[in-house]
Amino acid sequence: MVDYMEYFIRLSVGLTGFTRDAIAPQIDPVDIKTVYLQVFRDKLPNGMADQIICEYYNLNQAEGGKDGNNEAIAGALLSGTYPAEVLALRQLIYLWYMGAWPTVVSDNSPTRGQTFSEVISATSYTQGLVWRVMQSHPMGSSNYTYGYWATTPPPLQDYLENPA
Repeated sequence: MVDYMEYFIRLSVGLTGFTRDAIAPQIDPVDIKTVYLQVFRDKLPNGMADQIICEYYNLNQAEGGKDGNNEAIAGALLSGTYPAEVLALRQLIYLWYMGAWPTVVSDNSPTRGQTFSEVISATSYTQGLVWRVMQSHPMGSSNYTYGYWATTPPPLQDYLENPA
């Protein structure tokens, strides 16, 4: 039986490049991964989210079931032959980084369409991985103490792991 949350975490680690501790910290009062799994399921049609997670599970089992090959499996799914699934994986990456779900509207214009995004919640916005990549924080929300800006920021790697 597939543990959907476990393989959603592994898939997310592989897609984002962040560590497991950043995606699913052991002490996790925010629990954004549960929100994102529900959004992933709600926004995709006909059980596609669970189908993608099952595909990830099957590829992982074929590789021995270890937790160390997340990026290779996610890369294999991203280069898959089903455009709708590839788009769904890209939407999941966007969700993790921006805390918002993107909707792509295709048309015949020179840009071939537009993308609109919907922020899931104030919490998802502040939990977006983009802030860690930028070594920054969203306006009005910071875990840093007053005057932190007077010191040299830690290396980028420190932001890619769980800072707590």
